Amino acid sequence: MILTALCTRRAIHHPRVFTWSIAVAFGVCTLGVFFAVPTVAQAAEQVTGLDNAGKLMAHICAILWCASLQITMVDLAYRPEYLRTAMLQRIFAAAVELAIMVPLFLATNGDDVEFTTAYVDHPSVAAYLLIYLSYVLITCGELAFMCGRTALRSWTTRPWTGAGFAVCSVAAALGVGYTMSKGSYIVFYTLGNPWSLDVEEAVSPALSGLAVLFLFAGLTMPMLGGLLQRLRERKESTGG
Repeated sequence: MILTALCTRRAIHHPRVFTWSIAVAFGVCTLGVFFAVPTVAQAAEQVTGLDNAGKLMAHICAILWCASLQITMVDLAYRPEYLRTAMLQRIFAAAVELAIMVPLFLATNGDDVEFTTAYVDHPSVAAYLLIYLSYVLITCGELAFMCGRTALRSWTTRPWTGAGFAVCSVAAALGVGYTMSKGSYIVFYTLGNPWSLDVEEAVSPALSGLAVLFLFAGLTMPMLGGLLQRLRERKESTGG
């Protein structure tokens, strides 16, 4: 929440598409992690009367998180004449994803169902998870490429920014690993030859948790570099 507040403050003082989209990304990621906490998820179910409400909110936040990060990178990497079209394409893709996911979730949902790999014997749960994971896989793949390219371009002129986007590229690669871990279990289960569910339930959360940590660190590093640069300039101007 502190990082979200700092990013929002930065966006207010330096309004750009990417500064606001970074603030949104931090906000929805924080909200998604919040709803992933079991006690919070249970409270959400009690308040809304909707089974698995926490899981739905966490997945919606993940989609919005990916879309916000895509818009961030599009604003940094694309030429002005292509920017609007590229942004609208990502927004449209996220909207279509949610328009498919949410009705499928509501049609499948019940007190005897959970939207995890432990319940992929339910065809609708498997379909829902594969639709969700496919979107995350594609967006994380694009983000890994775009963050890596931005890191290479920034490394010599703005080392903190370059290092930050390099870390973000690692975070996106970990996101790809998460989707591959969870998605491959579902596919192999459907084919009748699943690998160990215990392994999947250990590996996938570890990869997603590391992805969030690396992303927070990567997006924070450019701000930290800018702060250090301003402090250095202020010290030099005062003759310190």
